Amino acid sequence: MISTYATHPGLVRNNNEDYIRTDDDHGMYLLADGIGGHNAGEVASALAVETVYAVLRSNIAHTEIDGYFELMVHAMQTAHWEINSKALTSSSLAKMGTTLVVAVLRKNKAYVVHAGDSRCYLYQNELRLRPGPSRKKDRNKLTRLTRDHTVGNEQLASGIPIDQIAKKKFHTLTQSIGCGNPPYPDSKIVDFKQGDLLLICSDGLTDMVTDLEIEAILADREACLDTLAKNLVDAANLNGGRDNISVVLVKSP
Repeated sequence: MISTYATHPGLVRNNNEDYIRTDDDHGMYLLADGIGGHNAGEVASALAVETVYAVLRSNIAHTEIDGYFELMVHAMQTAHWEINSKALTSSSLAKMGTTLVVAVLRKNKAYVVHAGDSRCYLYQNELRLRPGPSRKKDRNKLTRLTRDHTVGNEQLASGIPIDQIAKKKFHTLTQSIGCGNPPYPDSKIVDFKQGDLLLICSDGLTDMVTDLEIEAILADREACLDTLAKNLVDAANLNGGRDNISVVLVKSP
């Protein structure tokens, strides 16, 4: 696998509470967006990512593919209790927590689990034949693989019209790592073919840039991964940059 990442505090916040780890050799990619006062969010996101990564590195080599999701959920719940315990050591860390997206890529498949409102997308850019002189046409497709674990999203799913849901409800998490009850992450498995892109991002991107805008940025076939990641972050900042912005891009060679 080939990957890159970019992260930026945005234009409003002084510190960056997002945390990323990528490992192309083992096909593992993690992104967390911390929540909590002072530096607590930074502590939670780093602890979540490093705990989950350590559990996966120690166990995934001797785990059958059909056991990946069980291992990934176990790793996330382990991180939950690590953060929960850490929060008890100082009043400044009380109620800290984090979102988390974890992707494991194996044998042309992407295994994704998540808790919170950080997201994972699959982008496919293919050429298809069509009648006429050119005979070829790009087909760009961006598919969201995760659903936001927020009160607003649950209310929307229950049938409440979006104009009757307060905007802040879409930022009130129903699942996280470290806060409240242990997470029961959603899981997804998708085909990950040659030339496909996996995008993992914090809500600092998706609150500022629409899915259509993300798709248009990723459609630049001439840009390298580093440039694509930078362009996504720049777009979020151009639209206001109200939060920390982090993106991970993974390409199947």
